[in-house]
Amino acid sequence: MKKLIKRILYRLRQEKKVPIFVPIDKDQILKGKVALITGGSSGIGFSIAKAFLNSGAKVIIVGSNEAKLEDAKQKLNNPNVASIVIDVKKIDAIPDKFEEARSLFKENRVDILVNSAGTHHINNFENTTEKEFDNIMDTNLKGTYFMCQTVCRYMRENGIKGHILNLSSSSAIRPATQPYAMSKWAIDGFTRGLARIYNKYGIVVNAIAPGQTATPMLGKDTTEDISNDYSIAGRYIMPEEIASLAVFMVSEMGNMIVGDTFYMTGGSAIITYNG
Repeated sequence: MKKLIKRILYRLRQEKKVPIFVPIDKDQILKGKVALITGGSSGIGFSIAKAFLNSGAKVIIVGSNEAKLEDAKQKLNNPNVASIVIDVKKIDAIPDKFEEARSLFKENRVDILVNSAGTHHINNFENTTEKEFDNIMDTNLKGTYFMCQTVCRYMRENGIKGHILNLSSSSAIRPATQPYAMSKWAIDGFTRGLARIYNKYGIVVNAIAPGQTATPMLGKDTTEDISNDYSIAGRYIMPEEIASLAVFMVSEMGNMIVGDTFYMTGGSAIITYNG
């Protein structure tokens, strides 16, 4: 009788085991997935879109400027990319625009959301205006919040075991007196909160926190000198490096990274802090 009980318990444990995803072709690790990327027309979002396409995904790039989106599509030059204008600050329009976005491919589905839309500050604490504060918070935090709300609800209701990746920043571990840093502190906490709620539905939520990256937001062009004295690595981070990490995190190999924020800073803020 004891042996029979042990055998039954063993079989039950075996049935509960989850098969581990082992990619046959790592170059096509996102094959069959459809990704929506806000802020996908430039900077980190554009590089993530390119990396996802190269990894086999279909990609919908999102932005508020139609001309920039069309230019980005031309540069990506891939039949598996589509674009749609969505202003993440226009909260009431997000659900309908998302439905329109996911219908752009025959799959009529979104498996991956990357929240890369963001804006930066230009003034210090004493000179920050209410308009500047609102613009940063509405884009970086409020827009991310309501994009996640729409997509999480969609994934849960449709049984999609998807991935959500938020763009944080190394500013999230620095003292925060400016709205940009404050918004990224909030993104880190929000990411953990979403992961706690939605992981049981198979929705994996994480964040990437880049340091200073060679993007238009910081007035850098990747064809220029990218040396950076504020980083112990001695240079700016390339957006392609962040995109490579993003591919891993939203693939099935990243399923056990849950509610985490991966820092890619070149040592800035993590090891050293210079203002």
